[in-house]
This record gives sequence, C-alpha cells and structure tokens, in this order.
Amino acid sequence: MILKLIKMRTKLSLLLFLACLIGATAQPDERIARTPKVNYDWRPGFVSITELTGAIGLGQVDDPLSAYYYGLTTVAGYQFARNIRAGAGIGFHVHDEATLFPLYLDIRYSFNAQEIVPFLAGAGGIMLDFKELDNTRVFINPSVGLKYVAANRKSVSFSTGLMVTTGGPNARKSFVNFKLGFELKGKK
Repeated sequence: MILKLIKMRTKLSLLLFLACLIGATAQPDERIARTPKVNYDWRPGFVSITELTGAIGLGQVDDPLSAYYYGLTTVAGYQFARNIRAGAGIGFHVHDEATLFPLYLDIRYSFNAQEIVPFLAGAGGIMLDFKELDNTRVFINPSVGLKYVAANRKSVSFSTGLMVTTGGPNARKSFVNFKLGFELKGKK
C-alpha cells in the first residue's frame, strides 16, 4: 500500500513539474522596451565598437612591456541575438618600450536590461610588434562592464578586466585594464 502511494505521489509530482515547465516555456520571449532606442539596441545587426584603453601592470613591472599601456581599439562585429555580439578587432597599444598592434576576436554577452546594460566580454588574439618580432605576444582579456544606450544606434560603455599576455623574451605579463567605448549599430 505504501509503495503504491509513493509511486502515485512521484507520478503526480512529475506531471505537475511537466505542466509548470510547459507553462513557463510557453511564455512569450518578447519584452517591451521602455524607449525606441532600447528596442533598436535589442535587434540583430552589424555593430562597431571603438574603445580607448589603458592598463596598469601587475606583479613584476620592471621588465620591458610590463609597466603600463594605453591605446585605441576598434571591433567590427555582428549582434546575433539580443544578448550576443561577436567580431574581429584591431588597434594599437603604446607600452613603455614599444607599440604593439593587437589583432583579435571579441565576444560579448549582455544581460537583459533597459538603458543601462551589464555585460561580460572576452577578447583574445595576438599583439604584433613590427619593429621587433620577438615582442609579438598572444593575449586573452576577460572583462566586465556597463553599457548605456544613449540614442538610437549609439551607446557608451565602460569596462574593466584582466589582460594576460604571453610570448616574447620576458614571458607572461598581466595588467588590469580599463576601457571607455563608443558603439554604433548599422541601419537595418
């Protein structure tokens, strides 16, 4: 008798869970934006992100290319869904002893929000030194930031992250970097 009761309770619980799951997935995914500029920011399309960047070296900063850098980068990409953007970037970083030119891939995940949008970003690629090829490096740069949707097809972002480079004669370097960006979306 108790075994039958447990089986019945299990089946009813599973049926109730399935009914809740079906009801939750049947909800419409479309959210309503408060303003037209936010509505446009949610749409897929081409995107250009240009950022001023600066960084402070971590750990041993006496080696060449390890104390600091500042520069400018730009990413040409595509927003695939409301939350996901990816693209390819290029730029320049002026270090204490050389100028490096990063070529990289950039991916960003934006959380659901209205005008102020938190996001996670990741970039990785190579930084070329055309004057001395031994200084060419591989890097990764995870970061976290906020984006403010300022107007239709325009937004401003600020992010901070950890830049880790490896390669060259002095091996690995680490930086805390800060980026101030301007984002433009294409007309659709």
